[in-house]
Amino acid sequence: MARPGTVDRVSAAISVAGAVVVGGWFVVTGVQIELVGPPGRGPLDRAFPFLLAAAAVAVFGLMAWRSWQAADRADAAAPPVPAAVVLPTPLPGAPTTPAPPVTVRDVPDLSAEGRDRLEHTIAVLVDAGVLPSGVAEPGALAGGVADHGEPVTAGAVLGALGEADPDGWDALLAPLSTWAEQDPAEHAAALDRLAGPDHRVSVAGASVEVDGTVVAVVTPGHPKALAPGPLVAAARALRDRGAPRIAWLWTDQLVWLATPSLSPAELNDLLDQPVYELWEWADEARV
Repeated sequence: MARPGTVDRVSAAISVAGAVVVGGWFVVTGVQIELVGPPGRGPLDRAFPFLLAAAAVAVFGLMAWRSWQAADRADAAAPPVPAAVVLPTPLPGAPTTPAPPVTVRDVPDLSAEGRDRLEHTIAVLVDAGVLPSGVAEPGALAGGVADHGEPVTAGAVLGALGEADPDGWDALLAPLSTWAEQDPAEHAAALDRLAGPDHRVSVAGASVEVDGTVVAVVTPGHPKALAPGPLVAAARALRDRGAPRIAWLWTDQLVWLATPSLSPAELNDLLDQPVYELWEWADEARV
């Protein structure tokens, strides 16, 4: 299997080839103009093709260098290659039927940077009121987070917490599956818990109600696809009534709902989240 940095190294090679081709073309063009061009051309005019050649080499060279650096970072963050399967050597006179192979499984581990990022992510989520204090232990979650790979993200930390399932880990947030049998009552119960004791979210028939007022109607859709429309409508109604504002984080199989003390922009900045995994206000989503 190709290493993670292979694509970046191919990109670097293409950039080097581009530097040679484009830079060489401008050099050849400049030489041809020198040989057959009109007389009386100024120094800048004569040097212009060669300046373009130098610029092309510089730009493509910078692209190649950056691609090579990205490949080195990807290789450094990649998990170790699994150990090879070891077959025991048969003894003289032993039956010819081979013994079952002995497979040594490498337990995934985080790099030093990954462990630091795990501790930082937990600290930020606790300070923002997304996780309760003292529940998420970095040492206990490192293996589960490493299964998700690096860089460490909030989604990977929350997913590892859900797998470990320590007592009280989800007291301040509500995970909802995005691809399973959907239950509007379950969604309403999650919002109701996050809304606090002064507000109520419920389902009556096909209607979603906030404090007794219908804010959305659940329409039939794919039975296993989470429809965000009723969640967004309920989040907007709760915001307008002064309830804690609900933010969400969409990951591969789950959407995480919480009422952070920080705005999603501040939270994403502190977490240094990748662009594919960002916290957002649920009431600002376009549906």
